[in-house]
Amino acid sequence: MSSDSPTPASAPQAMRGRFAVEAVVAALAAVCVVWLGNWGYASLQSTREVGHRAQRAVAIADAVASSAGRDLVKPGALDTEAKRLLALHKPLIAGIFVTEQGGVDEFGIARGARIKWGEHGLSAATKQAIVNQEKGLIAAAEQAMRAKKRLSWSRLITGIDQGQALIAVPYRKSAASAVSGVAGVIVRATPAPARSPDWVWLAPLLAALLTFVALMAGLHVMAAGTIGQLGAAAMVIFAAPALISAAEGGVQILAADHLMPHDAPPVNAALAAAEGWLAGSLCVLAAVLGGILGFCAGLLRAIRRDPTPYAYVGPAMAATGVLIFVPFFVGVGLSFTAVDGTFIGIDNYVEVIRSLADPNSATQFGRTLVHTIIWTVLNVTAHVTIGLGLALILNRPNLRGRKLYRLLLIVPWAVPNYITALIWKWMFNTQYGPVNVMLGMLGVDTVDWLGESMLTNFLANLVTNIWLGFPFMMVISLGALQSIPADLYEAASIDGASGWQKFKHITVPLLKPALFPAIILGTIWTFNAFNVIYLVSGGGPDHQTEILITEAYYLFTVLRRMGLAAAYSVLIFVLLMAYTLITNKLTSATEAVDE
Repeated sequence: MSSDSPTPASAPQAMRGRFAVEAVVAALAAVCVVWLGNWGYASLQSTREVGHRAQRAVAIADAVASSAGRDLVKPGALDTEAKRLLALHKPLIAGIFVTEQGGVDEFGIARGARIKWGEHGLSAATKQAIVNQEKGLIAAAEQAMRAKKRLSWSRLITGIDQGQALIAVPYRKSAASAVSGVAGVIVRATPAPARSPDWVWLAPLLAALLTFVALMAGLHVMAAGTIGQLGAAAMVIFAAPALISAAEGGVQILAADHLMPHDAPPVNAALAAAEGWLAGSLCVLAAVLGGILGFCAGLLRAIRRDPTPYAYVGPAMAATGVLIFVPFFVGVGLSFTAVDGTFIGIDNYVEVIRSLADPNSATQFGRTLVHTIIWTVLNVTAHVTIGLGLALILNRPNLRGRKLYRLLLIVPWAVPNYITALIWKWMFNTQYGPVNVMLGMLGVDTVDWLGESMLTNFLANLVTNIWLGFPFMMVISLGALQSIPADLYEAASIDGASGWQKFKHITVPLLKPALFPAIILGTIWTFNAFNVIYLVSGGGPDHQTEILITEAYYLFTVLRRMGLAAAYSVLIFVLLMAYTLITNKLTSATEAVDE
């Protein structure tokens, strides 16, 4: 027996030492499960608490507004009711206020609004917030009255300092009267949601113990890791605080004679389903983490045996993780949140799917997806056709000035694409753009390329992106053509093959290993060609030339729907990943050429 071989007594000890690595990795993975679970349940608690408080606060604001309207008819009603409501709901509201229009002075100049009741004790910032809220709310109320519609309940609420919020409702003397002012409440800051007990952080130790025991019992490392992570997820779910009880219904006082009709805050009935969805997601995450446990543990053992190669690769992998993987997973997490950062499950994805059948939706995913596919197909087809054609011309050995032509044809690719896009936007200018100048010289009427026509805007984007994309395909094709042995063409000529037969049976098959991966890469670039759309047409007219990535940008920057924009980005990734996998499978693009 070799001296290097472990003795029978030392074998179990070595096995336990090897399994200890898997147990440590399982504990680290369980930390992620605990953290995500605590965050998800806290978000659900916060969402339920905010909705519950909003329903109660709007009902109180309605009562105040109704009293303010009755006070215009019967003075004294406001003071009694406001004091009663303030004393009754002191834990929820910090104050009650009523404003009224100031009328005009002797010169006919509007005095603006003033606080009629509840001014005492308010800070200057709160008073200004009330006045600002009144201006916007009265304008919205008058517009809603003209349109014979109700106000949206979300229009009644505005945030102020220290986490507090104003809820104001326009009031009036009678149902036929104009708005006299606004009345409402100052809602105290929402208390911190209930937390899971501290002992939930024992879940990583439980995961490590279960993994170790399962490995000692002879289970595969992936199965053992899954058992450990599921144990941690079960502890998180068991320790999660119960959701507070939902209100029976929305606000009941919606259309009284003395206040402006408005919608009711919704009842968060879907949160129970969201809680179940969160528990299921934690279990799926646990299973996934358990599945990759073997890989992570094997990697750690390999690093311990020979750390040198990993020391070289480590910095690059760390940079890739920080710059690519971390933002990617943050984006995935954002796609499950609302505007205020609370967890809402798959609601953003459901909204995207519903937009396929709802023409009035804030998103137009179906229409934009179809436009993006058409945009990508036309561009990539033009890139490949023009690039391959130019490569065939430049590959001729008797062509004079080949080096100069190659240099000039690479320039569109070498110039930064945002500069090229701005140059083309100037060229398509209606008044003094060179494109219209040349058309005028040919006797063609001026074209408003970037005006109200969807077709002209699309053509302007298309020409710009074709100019940017064909040099890449030309360089790839030219390099592949120069690697094809000339002997094959000579042998084909001796056999009497025509030029088309040489192209079909020699050039195309040998171009496949280089050209197909380039087409896949070009498709991904074109699918996400943000700069061209944003800088040339801006998505106009009326978002008709948007592609998915620019629509996601619009949702993020204009509508401030970060979660919905993140869901768009995740769906774009899924679509492109599916396209890449299917294309590789059908074309064997990444496989070597058979002899």
